[in-house]
Amino acid sequence: MTTYNLNHLVNVEVLQEIQERFATAIGLGVIIANEHGEPITTPSNFTNFCSKMRSSKEGLQCCVLSDRNLGIKAAQLGQPVVHHCHAGLIDLAAPIILNGKHLGSVLCGQVLIEPHDKKQLHYLHEQFKKLPIEQELLEQFLAEIEFTNQKQIESTLQLLQLIADYIAKISSNSIVEEELNEKQVKLMKELEEHIELKSLLKELQLKVLQSQFNPHFLFNTLNTISRIAYLENAEQTQNVTYSLAKIMRYSLRNTTEPVTLKEELDYIQSYLTIQQSRFRNQIEYEELLEIDPTAIKVPILSIQPIIENAIIHGLEPQSGDKKIKFFGYLRDGNVILEISDTGVGLSEEELSTIFLRAEKKRNSHTTGIGMDNVQKRIKHYFGEEYGISVIKSEVSIGTTVQIVLPFQEEELLESSNCR
Repeated sequence: MTTYNLNHLVNVEVLQEIQERFATAIGLGVIIANEHGEPITTPSNFTNFCSKMRSSKEGLQCCVLSDRNLGIKAAQLGQPVVHHCHAGLIDLAAPIILNGKHLGSVLCGQVLIEPHDKKQLHYLHEQFKKLPIEQELLEQFLAEIEFTNQKQIESTLQLLQLIADYIAKISSNSIVEEELNEKQVKLMKELEEHIELKSLLKELQLKVLQSQFNPHFLFNTLNTISRIAYLENAEQTQNVTYSLAKIMRYSLRNTTEPVTLKEELDYIQSYLTIQQSRFRNQIEYEELLEIDPTAIKVPILSIQPIIENAIIHGLEPQSGDKKIKFFGYLRDGNVILEISDTGVGLSEEELSTIFLRAEKKRNSHTTGIGMDNVQKRIKHYFGEEYGISVIKSEVSIGTTVQIVLPFQEEELLESSNCR
């Protein structure tokens, strides 16, 4: 594999945004470093103590070395780790690993643990006395450091690894895009002699098409977890966190093969668990199937974006009933999937441009996988005659999206209820 650097694979501004949102969600200092422990991003939510420590050349060297050692340890173990930094504060690190290579680490912390670290304050004072930094000011800043407990540290470790894995996924997508550009040039030169390479181009284009997972949804979810942890009991937090983990695992799957409709619907249930937390269980979801969902194939992440559009653009802006219905049945030799909502609806002008608005939606707070993306992937897998066939909408009434898919007769439920 070609040698890649993290800041080469992922735009620093994107890394900074990820870091800022994560720091806001967990309330700790966060920084992203390369494999050498050198900072890539500007520190977020750092304590006055650590900012002052890094203001001197000697202090910064100690901090970078400490981050490097912690990051290497996390990479060797293949999991997030906790340790005391050179100044005696608790730091956490999760490795960013891509194809077995350690690209860097996401580090956070700058806290002390009760009751153990309270007994070690004298030792902490001795740790920084040799550094050429105003000692009185460091003493003052040390007194501001917050104390936490072991349970909170363990919860933060789990979220930290999700962030590291997400950055690795973005890095992987960047490699796919670079490979696509290289192969496109080669294809243009050899297309007449090597027609079979067209299928490879389509496959690579599909991978890029499916790599448009916007970080906003992930971090809106983390903020939801943070609020729930403060306001509710741990059980609900556990459910939301578990659903988020399932979503992350699902999004990291191989995108070259279709999945069953059942797998996609299971993924939607995890997604709705999180959205129900946001909307205080106001969303009513109904699923009616006259087909066997284990026998129907769909492109991965082809139903969820439509559900997401229904919630974000249909249900969220209105104060009335918030209902979504998923209906799967057989008609005229095809599988029909209908997603309808009771949202604000779309005007005729909005309906006429719905496939042209995909680029704008990628920059919004949705996952960025819009109608145009879903349409292209269905046609790629099954042919031009399949895909989103109908979008019906009435302002203040709601919207229905209809998808047509192929089927084989042996895949259907042997039920008299099937159409």
